[in-house]
Amino acid sequence: MVSPGMRRYRVRSAAQAELVGVGEGVLDYGALFGDGRPVRLEIGFGHGRFLSNLAAAHPDRGFIGVDRDDLRVTKTAHKAIGLEARNVRLFRAEAHRFVRDRLPPAGLERAYILFPDPWPKASHRRRRLINRSFLRDLAAALAPGARLIIASDTHDYVFQALSNASTLPGLWRNRYLPAGYRFDIPTRFPTVFESHKKAEGCSIAYLLLERTATPPPPPVPWPGGDAPADEVEAADG
Repeated sequence: MVSPGMRRYRVRSAAQAELVGVGEGVLDYGALFGDGRPVRLEIGFGHGRFLSNLAAAHPDRGFIGVDRDDLRVTKTAHKAIGLEARNVRLFRAEAHRFVRDRLPPAGLERAYILFPDPWPKASHRRRRLINRSFLRDLAAALAPGARLIIASDTHDYVFQALSNASTLPGLWRNRYLPAGYRFDIPTRFPTVFESHKKAEGCSIAYLLLERTATPPPPPVPWPGGDAPADEVEAADG
């Protein structure tokens, strides 16, 4: 069901469409942004507050966003235009498929996964995005020294992601040692969901992982040859 506030994003303006990525092949970042600027990625941008504000604050960077909801793509394009952030390209896609099939190797300087769908039921946790296969494929898309920022109010998800990263030998360096994670870090551009949760008194857990120079292993085949079931949906973005 589409909320009344989202109905206006069913029709995409020409200006909004200019920020929406198309095609199916591996992206060419230079062609996408018209130059060789560094590129960052947000997976599951939700309502687009974080991505559009970050892009406006860093006009010398290119920002790619991927989300499975087409209305959220249009809404985020609307927000970016309102902030005069034309350095954004938005894609409607399944997160893992997009990372594996469309991102060139070692091309990103940073990636953000903020409040992905937690799949809290034990029987559903296999659907969580940040598994070992995904972390391996994301590592292939990040340049050495690039950083991955993860945040969630579901603490066991953060601990699971940290465990998964630690079992990929040499690919990731933890920047939040000795504990490996941090709680309730002040954020410059909080997502809508983050603001709501903090107002409710919830504690937020964060990971900061750095890509090493270790070459990633070959991709792990998906069961049955199908695309992964884990489609990230930001609780807000």
